[in-house]
Amino acid sequence: MPLPRFDRLPAESRAAILAVARAHFARDGKDAASFNQIIADARISKTSAYHYFDGKDDLWSAVVADASERALEVLGPWRPVESAGALWEQLRSGSVRLSAHLRDHPDDRAVLAAGGDAGSGGWITDLVADGARIGVIDVVPGIEAATAGVFAAMDRWALTDPSAPGSAEPLLVLLARLWASPA
Repeated sequence: MPLPRFDRLPAESRAAILAVARAHFARDGKDAASFNQIIADARISKTSAYHYFDGKDDLWSAVVADASERALEVLGPWRPVESAGALWEQLRSGSVRLSAHLRDHPDDRAVLAAGGDAGSGGWITDLVADGARIGVIDVVPGIEAATAGVFAAMDRWALTDPSAPGSAEPLLVLLARLWASPA
């Protein structure tokens, strides 16, 4: 993660540096991207770059964390629901928003596909707890981990296959089957 001096930069400066790095990593991949070219294109000195990051791997981690945060902002927090219909609708609308974001921001898509987890664990925990509370999900050992596994598989598919459908239906079908609940 970035060094403390990076966090003290103005938000616009941090965002600009991460945007340049995200574009390089998305285009060239983590290993082929040049740290020196990134910092030159971001218009920061090498000395400054090393005050902000321990190196390219540290910058990569910051870019993945930023892309994950951007995706989670689009998804929004899980909001408690009072009915099965509201639960399925929140899942559907969140999935559609996230798919649209990834379609409209291919650099985020590429970075997240290469960088792994988008960090949606808290969202899934809240979803499962809410679904159990209203009776959509039977609480059985491992249901949260199984639900997280379905989300992880669908995320991998959506991130690595640009032709993956932008609809939420495949996710909803898998979750309905897992939970033995009508979608």
